[in-house]
Amino acid sequence: MTIMLIEDNDSKARNIEKHLINKGVMHKDIIRVCTMTDFAAKLNENIELFIIDCKLPSLDNSAASQNGQAILESIIKSGGNQALLLAISSYPNDFPELRSRFEAHGCILADYSDEKGWKSTLDHLLIQLNKNYKLDFLIFCALQEERNPYITLMNGKRALRGDLDCYDIEINERKGSVILLPQMGLVNAAVIAGLSIERFKPKIICMSGICAGFKGHAKMGQLLISKMAFEYQSGKWISDGFLQEPYQASPDNTTLMMLQTLLQSESLISELESGFQGTRPSASIVPDMGIFTSGSAVISAQEKMDNIKEFHRKVNALDMEVFATMRAAELSPYQPKCICAKTVVDLGDEDKGDSIHSYGSYISAKFIIKSLEQLLA
Repeated sequence: MTIMLIEDNDSKARNIEKHLINKGVMHKDIIRVCTMTDFAAKLNENIELFIIDCKLPSLDNSAASQNGQAILESIIKSGGNQALLLAISSYPNDFPELRSRFEAHGCILADYSDEKGWKSTLDHLLIQLNKNYKLDFLIFCALQEERNPYITLMNGKRALRGDLDCYDIEINERKGSVILLPQMGLVNAAVIAGLSIERFKPKIICMSGICAGFKGHAKMGQLLISKMAFEYQSGKWISDGFLQEPYQASPDNTTLMMLQTLLQSESLISELESGFQGTRPSASIVPDMGIFTSGSAVISAQEKMDNIKEFHRKVNALDMEVFATMRAAELSPYQPKCICAKTVVDLGDEDKGDSIHSYGSYISAKFIIKSLEQLLA
């Protein structure tokens, strides 16, 4: 969140800043302005909360004057009508004159001498901000093991927003979060992805982690980036068996072309593996685009994998979340770009194991980070 603190009194400003920081606001997210010229220079539509002093000097070293109404009108005209507004004034006797104009714009008036009162009001606004917190990108992981590489690779901060388990990070000075699903599966992925897109309005959503591969169409340890996904469970059961009706989802062509260009780098796999400490596959496999199919069950039976492969002769990977994540992006009115990258760690047969899970989680996370660095450049 970005907060503008419009206050010329240093002692008052320090007190308000201290309270904001105690409530989890980062110091770099607080923009302090002391004059009307400062305010005009730093005003932008990305500010989500304005804390206003009703009396502010026009210039440095000049006397404070009643500029509250001018500040308020400037915020509205700049496109900040969606921002939250709080005026904390040391002159409550001016409130009767100001109240109707300020409250008409949704600006709450608070008496600075009533410390408990303005702090309580500010706390409520911060809660509301957290619910409407905007992010440039989101990354979804179904397992803690899949999210761990981001914690290792990126300086971030754990945050709980409602029921969402977030790990906030920055890439190219853009804000994002790695969200851990409460459980694996299509339903959890669809609900959490849809809710998160609606709440945070990201420009890009991603998913990384591990998956199963189909024999002959994928290799152990191979990173696959989804160029299309479908759900193998959709269709109709009849007396003769199951008639599948595969619903499909795909990234947009611009994103696909960027990913294909990224995959053409000869040094890509060595870059992704760099820094990994742990069990690796017997050979490094070149990453590739692939077709994913998703369902609600973990599969460790070759016969079942063969049955699913019959639905699409070129399918490469099977997982439990990719289709739901891509479909959530496709159906959202915000239409975020979508990148899903997972590493093949088993072939869905009776030999299913977990020896390269950490490797798969690591290289898929590094690919997502690399992709975001390009998209957010």
